[in-house]
Amino acid sequence: MADSHALPETQLASEINDQLERKDIITFMDAKWYNAAAEGQINPFRHYTDPLDLLRTPNQNTVLHVYITAVQNETEESTEFVKLVSRKCPSLLAEPNIKGETPLHIAARFGHKNIVEFLIHSIKKAQFEDLERGAEASTSDKMLKKTSTDEDTALHEAVRNNHPQVVEILIRENPEFANTANAAGESPLYLAAVRENTSIASKILEICLSPAYTGPNGRTALHEAVISGDADLTRKILDKNSSLTREQDKEGWTPLHYASYFNLLPIVEMLLEDDNKSAAYIGENYGKKPLHIAILNGNSHLKVVEKIMSDCPDCCDLIDNRGRNVLHFAVESGSFEGMRLITEKPSLANLINQKDKKGNTPVHLVAALGFEDCCLTEHHLVDKKAVNNKNLTALDGLTARFLKNAGYKRGRPVIQLKSPDSVSIVDNELIRIFEETSKSHQIVATLIATVTFAAGFTVPGGYSNNDGPDEGTAILTRRSAFKTFLVTDTLALTLSISVVLIHFLLALQPSKRKIFFLFTWAFIFTVVAMELMVVAFVTGVYAVMPHSSSGLAATICVIGSCFALLYFYILKFTLCD
Repeated sequence: MADSHALPETQLASEINDQLERKDIITFMDAKWYNAAAEGQINPFRHYTDPLDLLRTPNQNTVLHVYITAVQNETEESTEFVKLVSRKCPSLLAEPNIKGETPLHIAARFGHKNIVEFLIHSIKKAQFEDLERGAEASTSDKMLKKTSTDEDTALHEAVRNNHPQVVEILIRENPEFANTANAAGESPLYLAAVRENTSIASKILEICLSPAYTGPNGRTALHEAVISGDADLTRKILDKNSSLTREQDKEGWTPLHYASYFNLLPIVEMLLEDDNKSAAYIGENYGKKPLHIAILNGNSHLKVVEKIMSDCPDCCDLIDNRGRNVLHFAVESGSFEGMRLITEKPSLANLINQKDKKGNTPVHLVAALGFEDCCLTEHHLVDKKAVNNKNLTALDGLTARFLKNAGYKRGRPVIQLKSPDSVSIVDNELIRIFEETSKSHQIVATLIATVTFAAGFTVPGGYSNNDGPDEGTAILTRRSAFKTFLVTDTLALTLSISVVLIHFLLALQPSKRKIFFLFTWAFIFTVVAMELMVVAFVTGVYAVMPHSSSGLAATICVIGSCFALLYFYILKFTLCD
């Protein structure tokens, strides 16, 4: 019984060992045959008796793969080696390497026109012979259309490596090549467009009746032609398939979106011809139309804006996902010329007071962005008392004198149960400004505290070393300048530490009123501390100067005074209108 069980176990162990041995086998081509193939030496292979398809490199390249890769300057004689090898072993014409690439892929990649022609001729000849034998389906025809592991055809290789002659040979022999996309979703026409190979793209469009236009991420060859700014290729693609103007990529952008973004007026004009105008009404993933994209780029794109508005005037009424119209976008871009262009058109008067989903009119945005002398705020149709969803007028949004002078009024007080603080449309922007300014305050205050703290223990003139009650005390204690130094240095230290403390407390305050109050005092303390530090420096230097150097001491005081005046002038210029 025991023996009957031992036999299968022995057989199993033997099979495992055989599998391990086979796993360790490495396919390689002897150097003699590899070098002969690379150099195109025909004679060594005339007398080779074993099947040539057994000669393989580790990547399963055959002698044809090796030879075609090694050819540098192709001539008519370059096909002689291929002819001999294919006669001795016809199956090599279809043999792929480890990447699924046939000799035709390699020849197309390196642009070997003569070899490509011979391979296609040989394949078609084999196909004819198959048909004569009554074969139902030709394996040769399948080989011609064979793709690599990346699903690239020979045409993909020729286009990718910019070989126009090979491209023409391939698509004339088999126009179906142009209809195939690879694993990345790239059609040959798309590859030509994205690489700006206009001659190749034109040849594909000329020969193929209905080539594939597809590319990755939803883009088409027309998208790429527009992005490249190639007006000639754009025209040829439109003549072949004008419906591509409505195709959207994964971001929702049509070719017209890209033409508007890159300010390509001639291409915009092409894309808006005839029945293609519907592209102007298509929004991207956030609802922005091509007109919105153009106006967002400011005054430089106004020609494109005018063209779209002229050809599709009713697209001005369209809004994005936030409910903002083209006038909102003109304000966002800071384009005063764009605002004037829109507001001067009587047919667009309804846009002036139109609200977005938060109830903000274009003027609310003007106030939020702090624009002055804006044509929109003075427009006679503007509703100066318009309120948003939080019952705030444009003037409530930001303290803006120019709006107040233009006759704008604040809204009525709002009763809020949850919070007594009014929230303006610029809350997020103010929070960002507060945070950035808070960081700078803390850095400056910490620097002042460090400097003044160190100065307090390394006083000017040093300390007394004499034995007695004055040992260890400051030498210059009786000088008025030294006393001023101690007072100003101490005040600067105290105020700077107070600033750091205030900014710690700011994070704990739920009330915006208290935050503003504390922030204002932190700013004042920082400014005063900086000025006191300058005074401490000047008086400290003055205290250690000898009486004989009164001129130098006076110069230092004058420099300090001039700096103080300059400091207050800069501060006034920054804070005042």
